[in-house]
Amino acid sequence: MNTFKNDIDALAKHYGDLVNKHGDAAEGAQYADRETQERRMEVLCDIGVTKDSKVLDFGCGTGQMLSLLQRTIGFEGEYVGYDVSPEAIEFARKAHPKGRFEVRDILENPPEEEFDFVLVSGVFNNAMSDNRGFFEAASRRLMQHARKGYAFNMLSRFVDYFDEGLYYEDPLSAFQFCKENLSPLVSLRHDYAVRPGAIPFEFTIYVHTSDIAPRALNI
Repeated sequence: MNTFKNDIDALAKHYGDLVNKHGDAAEGAQYADRETQERRMEVLCDIGVTKDSKVLDFGCGTGQMLSLLQRTIGFEGEYVGYDVSPEAIEFARKAHPKGRFEVRDILENPPEEEFDFVLVSGVFNNAMSDNRGFFEAASRRLMQHARKGYAFNMLSRFVDYFDEGLYYEDPLSAFQFCKENLSPLVSLRHDYAVRPGAIPFEFTIYVHTSDIAPRALNI
């Protein structure tokens, strides 16, 4: 049973409304502008995405990740985008015919394929009834379908303000969850700013697949 269905339905409506209002603009995916949106995506792709990779963009919105990859590295691999917003997926299919886009709730309807890399930008930022539970459930599911790695970003609790309606995570806690449950090969990045002059208010974690099983840390 998907205990997050009500939250996911609410997010689908929220982002559907944004797409109807803003279309393909960054605001349609709840970003301030295209520059900061793409900066986040560039950091995610630093996990090791190449022009020939098979990529899952989970929470793809209107498909801007594909545009970025094509422009920056001449991407020729296989791009798949999942989103819970039908409006976003409809827009993405029209704008990016070389991508494959699906309306999919992965907790309700898991994929039947694997990807070299699974990338997640902004999905964990909106306040939900159980943000940590959703992050952990989604991460476990997504990691099962990553052949090489899983990268995601979250808003950090190491900030000097908190916006209402958003969720801020402790980076060290997220790192420990990944290290103990997903893979022993984990990197935490809290060293980048998405706009000049701003302190880093979010972080990115790279989880690389490993033959060594993760285990609880003795701390």
